[in-house]
Amino acid sequence: MTAQSSTSGDDSVFAKVMTPPYIGLFIFLVILIYKPVAHCILVLQHITFTGPERYLVGFLIGLAGFTLVGKGLRRDELTATAMGYLGGALIWMGWFEYAFDFFGHAFALEPLKDPVTGVAVISGNLQVLEATGIPFLVMLILLGHNRETRCRLLMWVHRNTKLAPEKPTMGYKRNYAWVTAIETIFITWAFYLQIIVLYDPRLVGFSHPVTFAMFFVYLAWGIYLIYKLSRFTEPAAAIRYAIPTVAAFWISIEMGSHWGWFTEIWVKPVQFPISNALFILAFVAGTALVLTRGGAWSSMQVQAAE
Repeated sequence: MTAQSSTSGDDSVFAKVMTPPYIGLFIFLVILIYKPVAHCILVLQHITFTGPERYLVGFLIGLAGFTLVGKGLRRDELTATAMGYLGGALIWMGWFEYAFDFFGHAFALEPLKDPVTGVAVISGNLQVLEATGIPFLVMLILLGHNRETRCRLLMWVHRNTKLAPEKPTMGYKRNYAWVTAIETIFITWAFYLQIIVLYDPRLVGFSHPVTFAMFFVYLAWGIYLIYKLSRFTEPAAAIRYAIPTVAAFWISIEMGSHWGWFTEIWVKPVQFPISNALFILAFVAGTALVLTRGGAWSSMQVQAAE
């Protein structure tokens, strides 16, 4: 009897987590925790692999990302979305990050320094990333006018411009793994470009008042998106909305750390091994909880609708 009561109590707690506003907030935290986890992993890779072999490691990481996306193509919406997010994140980490790093070293680019503080603010690899700004815009415009898109920002653009495509195809089934991977890559790319433009002393600058003002813009934007996310009822949709929400909110965290307001322990895994291990464990446990309990919740919702 006690064991049954304990089990039902646990189920009620998990069921509570999978209802608004908790489900959106919980998924936000899981996606947010991935940011320090990714930074920690990249730093450890650079410490462990100091020669050209690190680019092979990057290639394998990206390949693992493509594999996840491919495996997710025929899965249910929640699993496909999660696999698409993780796959897109690994593709960015393995192929994008390491490509920028390779060409930054190949071109022997010197870091750009803030003229006020003299601190290096844009490394060579980030300068290569900055050079992809125009190709990024071209691809965003072309892909963004796909009539099947459900991106809320792009749909807003469609409604408020004369470039709106035709109405979506009736009965069209989205490929959630592919869509989520593409969105993850483009959102990561977009927010990287934004913070680099703000830090570039040739454009705005690390110590410029506009950059300080943008800190509050990103913070307010992130909080607003968190509020919107708290109203979601479906785990899969919440994951897709949490990706840009975390990206916007994370910029304010990055800015605060660069101004010395706190220490980025996730880029110092050797000095803070326990904290970083906890980040990794929290992300793995949170992901597992969303996939198991979230999948059960989605199934119950479908059955209730039927």
